[in-house]
Amino acid sequence: MGFFSDFEPQDDTFREPEPRRVRWRGEPDDTVGVPVAVSPLVIQNEQVAIIVSGFVAYPAGFTFSLVIISRLNPAPLPLGHGHPGMQSRRDSAGEELRFGLGFADGSKVVNPFPHPRNGAAAPTRLLRSRGGGGDSRKWSQEYWCEPLPPTGPMVFVFEWGDYGVLETSLEVDATAILDSAAHGTPLWPEDVDLPDDPDSSSGRPGPGWRSSSYGRMRA
Repeated sequence: MGFFSDFEPQDDTFREPEPRRVRWRGEPDDTVGVPVAVSPLVIQNEQVAIIVSGFVAYPAGFTFSLVIISRLNPAPLPLGHGHPGMQSRRDSAGEELRFGLGFADGSKVVNPFPHPRNGAAAPTRLLRSRGGGGDSRKWSQEYWCEPLPPTGPMVFVFEWGDYGVLETSLEVDATAILDSAAHGTPLWPEDVDLPDDPDSSSGRPGPGWRSSSYGRMRA
């Protein structure tokens, strides 16, 4: 009898169900993404610089990094999304960095995403933070956007009253993202043809919907 025998359960008839393999979705969690050949997008003034770079494409969407750098060290005000100091300031207009993406089909998405109005159509796109961090002068945040953009121009739009950034648009051609996404490969090719989970949601944004990139593993 081993040292830990007294701590082991005596009745082993009950076992937690094993997690199931899930169908390949073409998202960051189950896919090798492909870097996109897009030059960094830069907005700057006498106070701050905002940089969009590091695009990686997947069959279901794409990621990018949003980097904010203050000219002063430390920054006179909190920097961007995810900073603990921003939580208490969200009710004041102009104090938080606002940005969004516009697409060739007329759709758009913004962050932070507003609560849908009663009777409003369900959004067709999602922009979600995947984590970030920084220090007193620089803040980096990664974002996931799904689904893939339609062919044509795609614009990043920024506004930040506290740092003197008026509404500014930067345009990129979505073709580069689409071309890279076509080469994303599944980590486990044998999972590509698995059936859909009948208990999963419809897979479209809206009330109660979650990106499968962030959903829990079902048992």
